[in-house]
Amino acid sequence: MKVKEKQVFNLYDTNGRRKDVINAYKIYTEILEQIYQESESEVWARYPEANTQFRFYELAIERSPEIFKQHSNYDRFIEAMKDPEVKKTFEQTPVKDIKRDPKLKELYKLLDTHIEKRARHYSSNLVKIGLADEKRRISPIGKSWIHGKKLRRSQLEELLPIDDTNLIFFRQLLKLRVYTNEGDYYYSPMWMAIYLLLKYERIHQDLFITLVQMMSPYQPVDVQAFVEDFLEGAAQVAERNYIDNQHGEAWEDITAAPIPMSNALFTAHFSSGKSEQAIQVYWEFYQRLIAFNHERKAEQLDKLVELFSDPKKRAMINKAFGFGRNLFHFDKKKTSDVEVFLEQNQAVDILSNDQINEKLFLQFQASKRHDQIQEYGDVTQRVMRVTGLIRFKNQIVELAQRDVWQKVFDKIDIQSLIFRPSTERACEAYEQAIESSDFFHHRTLEEIVAYPSDQVKPTIQAIKQALQITEEEDIRNTLLTQTSRAFQKHIVDHYPKEKILEILPLFSDRRNDAKIQKMVSESTDVPTIFEYIVGIAWYHISSEKFDLFSSLNLSMNADFEPETHAGGGSGDIVVDYGDRIVMLEVTLMNKQAQKRGEWEPVLRHATNLTIESAPKPVTTLFIADELDENTINIWRAVAMVPLQSSRQAGKFADSVTIMPLKNDELATMLAHDKHDQDFFHQIQQSFAALSQDFDKEWRAGIIHD
Repeated sequence: MKVKEKQVFNLYDTNGRRKDVINAYKIYTEILEQIYQESESEVWARYPEANTQFRFYELAIERSPEIFKQHSNYDRFIEAMKDPEVKKTFEQTPVKDIKRDPKLKELYKLLDTHIEKRARHYSSNLVKIGLADEKRRISPIGKSWIHGKKLRRSQLEELLPIDDTNLIFFRQLLKLRVYTNEGDYYYSPMWMAIYLLLKYERIHQDLFITLVQMMSPYQPVDVQAFVEDFLEGAAQVAERNYIDNQHGEAWEDITAAPIPMSNALFTAHFSSGKSEQAIQVYWEFYQRLIAFNHERKAEQLDKLVELFSDPKKRAMINKAFGFGRNLFHFDKKKTSDVEVFLEQNQAVDILSNDQINEKLFLQFQASKRHDQIQEYGDVTQRVMRVTGLIRFKNQIVELAQRDVWQKVFDKIDIQSLIFRPSTERACEAYEQAIESSDFFHHRTLEEIVAYPSDQVKPTIQAIKQALQITEEEDIRNTLLTQTSRAFQKHIVDHYPKEKILEILPLFSDRRNDAKIQKMVSESTDVPTIFEYIVGIAWYHISSEKFDLFSSLNLSMNADFEPETHAGGGSGDIVVDYGDRIVMLEVTLMNKQAQKRGEWEPVLRHATNLTIESAPKPVTTLFIADELDENTINIWRAVAMVPLQSSRQAGKFADSVTIMPLKNDELATMLAHDKHDQDFFHQIQQSFAALSQDFDKEWRAGIIHD
């Protein structure tokens, strides 16, 4: 992506921003595919050339009603177009003539500015991550992701205990480039993130996101020196001086002003659209700071302490001048001790009247940019989390499997990948050539970094030694076991039986969605959370503990929070107990929607798994908040009918066992510690009593008789 000078890059447009970023990526890519199938073309254009942008917005609000709760402009347009005469006139009038008719002009404005423009904003997020190009053609990466196609993994990627969604976003972030407007230089945020997390075992989240998000291709730096300076006490000064604000009329006014400057000049250049109340607080801070710098005595320090003792004023000052962090550190036991105060704040260079006006002005400008850094950094963090490799926990950022990554990147000069020169031609080829650009096509880790082929085996050998194993195939199993155990601990710490029993009933009322997301994860939708919670509930119910991490068919981030359903034609949760298999198919669809949306996929998944797992018996539990009577009886009836595999023509399952179960019945099993073995024994007894003497040639007997 290209950015202007001083602009902060972003992975998700703030127009229509949502917390479930990965879920939104999938929904919007699926919508693009749907509208192209409907129109039988891939023309992304505004009215009157095409209606794809209108249709995109229409489907966006239809697919995410919990996000787009209000769309008054769209509603007004739809209501107006219900009038056949208005619709006919609008569609038959050329755009150049529409603007001459006040009523038609207003309709066109609603369509162009409030509907189609929003579609362009929402879909632009797919372009930034490489799921579609600027013409909104879905990339090979986007297509394979939404259809759950299995990725071709490299030798090093095969070692990673992450799923294909994790890997797709890891690769795309590695390939992500932030270019200057001229295309002559670019910055790679993910390589900066990896550099930081390999150099420092743990980093505070605020500092990590700030460093990754603040960098600009216009301002390449000596990465090692800049990072060390920033993280070792001079973050405020480093961030303030990073972007050049030392020019323009405002800068000239500030440099020419005496100390202290006049209230009128201060108000003119320290307002930035803030309220009079805020500017007054800034002015009060400026006066007390100047007074303390001029006379470093306890009396003047007490006035600063008094100002910062007011929580509201302190927050306003920290936001305006301290990049949202504490501008000063005050010792609670020695609030009037000037020496202690100066010692604890020696990295803060505004504690001197030397060029104080200039320093404070630059700090104010940089702190304003920092607001954008934090705003956009929230999305960058969400996308980085879905790689499954970066943990954000308790405000601390860590690299999962850090020891492994140290071995992988031991021979790679990561610093050289963070800032790199380019050309406008190379930039456009990388950003726009969907047919050939690496950005839009699947490239493995080794291909992305041009990993030396002769170093792959030594790297794997080093990893084996670090893990104390002898076989290459044991690396993934070892890492997967470590991850699975960590997930089990996550369940114990965050989702004990009591909490699951608290959450499960909430799914019965969709008005609880926001509450559920707050309790579990705001980064995904509630149906995905339902699948996640049901999986954990079954983990608690099961008398034989199993690998839940590998059983869930959904993508989780490195903090074990659900992100999105993985798809790929498999059941939601598949538990292999060794001698038997249990599949859980989970839905929040109501009784009517179940008939349309669940009958075929559940039957297909259950049939395929039964055939492919033979001779192991397979039991499928269909879990929903409410059950349709016909659905219950159809699931019972299919146990008496041989069903053919959708993957292997000619192969049949003599019987498929699907047991319908309500959400509240699952909760009751959990609450009363119902023994799962007894439950399955009862299912087997009940289904065994059904007749399976079915004549597969029954049609022939009718037709040819």
